[in-house]
Amino acid sequence: MLKGKGVSTGIGFGKIVILKNEEKIIEKKTVENPEAEMQKFKQAFNQVVKETEEMVEKLSGTELDIMQAYLMIMQDPSLISETENAITNLKYSAEYAVEVGFNSVIQIFENMDDEYMAARSRDIADIKNRVLSKLFNEETINISKLEENTIIVAKELTTSDTAKLDFKNVSGIITELGGTNSHTSIMARTHAIPAITKVEEATKIFRNGDYVAIDGSLGEIYLNPSEEEKQKLLKLKEKMQKENQELEKFKGLETKTKDGYKVELVANIGTPADVEIVLKNTAEGVGLLRSEFLYMDSENMPTEEEQYNAYKEVAEKMQGKSVIIRTLDVGGDKELKYLKLEKEANPFLGYRAIRLCLDNLNIFKTQLRAILRASHYGNLSIMFPMISSIEELREAKKILEECKTELDNENIPYKKDIKTGIMIEIPSAALISYGLARECDFFSIGTNDLIQYTVAVERGNEKIAKLYTKFHPGVIKLVKEAINGAHDGGIFCGMCGEAAGDDLYIPLLIGLGLDEFSMNSNSILKARKIISNLEKSECEKLAERILMLSSAEEVEKELKKFSQK
Repeated sequence: MLKGKGVSTGIGFGKIVILKNEEKIIEKKTVENPEAEMQKFKQAFNQVVKETEEMVEKLSGTELDIMQAYLMIMQDPSLISETENAITNLKYSAEYAVEVGFNSVIQIFENMDDEYMAARSRDIADIKNRVLSKLFNEETINISKLEENTIIVAKELTTSDTAKLDFKNVSGIITELGGTNSHTSIMARTHAIPAITKVEEATKIFRNGDYVAIDGSLGEIYLNPSEEEKQKLLKLKEKMQKENQELEKFKGLETKTKDGYKVELVANIGTPADVEIVLKNTAEGVGLLRSEFLYMDSENMPTEEEQYNAYKEVAEKMQGKSVIIRTLDVGGDKELKYLKLEKEANPFLGYRAIRLCLDNLNIFKTQLRAILRASHYGNLSIMFPMISSIEELREAKKILEECKTELDNENIPYKKDIKTGIMIEIPSAALISYGLARECDFFSIGTNDLIQYTVAVERGNEKIAKLYTKFHPGVIKLVKEAINGAHDGGIFCGMCGEAAGDDLYIPLLIGLGLDEFSMNSNSILKARKIISNLEKSECEKLAERILMLSSAEEVEKELKKFSQK
């Protein structure tokens, strides 16, 4: 048995088809006629754009949303500006200019600590490779016509590859690279196709025609499974199918425990295109709109009008449901080339998020004005990230009031009572939550960073990854402190970190008194079902026991024991 990382649950059986995603070696080459190279590049790039537009016309639902977001990246002029500069000014060949130009954009996205945004780097790499294939006149495999029960194996299955697939013939996906938030993983989950990533040298281990069975939940792959293994997996598959049918019953229902404790189930999104998935899964709102999508991969700071139109689109699509927009959360480790930020020794503790915004009022006020204007068209709220002190919150609110006064003077309408909240992602904020709660309307706990700052473990560091855990008693005590502080101040407390959608963690959060759970849209129905089977009183007892424990191992063990009741 081989093991990888499961990113889409389900059981699949079938024969392997290997897609070779080989990296091209592009030699540095200069040319005498850059105009001819520019024409070659533009012809290849426009061919890829046209093919993508044709793909989009044939899609619907989640695939349409994802490919529209992919097309938006392609249509941004700044995506190719580095390539055009390399051809015109450095006289690089079209092939080498594409390699250099696109890689500079890819690096910007890869350096982001936001998983969703970092995953978009793979889309840009996909666009690059498609353009290079045109420049090299390469033939591509027709993956739209696969045999029934095919298990696809690839180094990486790109967004455009996935969009071409005839999913009814695909029983599973195995890749060497990829992550939970890649568009391929999202599409696989949407079509209930098991998918496993992080399988080292998968394209070398397997051969075309090999028969395998895969478990996308556990990330397990069985090459030529025995009859006993087949029967075990078939029973598991039948059980999963019944569970998925059961989840459909939870669409549109209130989210409450057996004893009547109501909570809000909302979604984390990265672009306006994501709203369709939110509505499909009947989330009660958007708990986190990452506004960074407007700033990334751009030659210039997005204008107030550009931001206003994007936020207005989300507000209108959500039809009165709550939408929390996080203000710009970049800097340090998330590079914006037009800001020309200095490299820092420790960017996670550096010049970023609210710190950067309070120091660059032209950037901050442009965004706040855009959000305020868009609030006239829906139920928008504003959330400030990385607040560590009450002074920062007061300063941010003061600037917001200045923006309101400006709009009043210009007779521009906006929601006068727009709510403002903060991310609780720094231990100092959790510890002074009682004071902060008297200065804002809501909290949202960002566990991804709260864990990192509490246990002093950079979450991208593989060497110490085992120390990065949401089960650490110190993290749980800070979560409790934040919730208590919010309630004492008469405001609600949500959570938009990954822990909010964790099956094991949900009962603990109910017991601690969390009011709002914000998660990946595809986790909404399962979370609603889990919560409907809980009793608040029992969860409170669980929380009391957990708060007495001293180690992450003990916490995880206790939560597993509770889930098996």
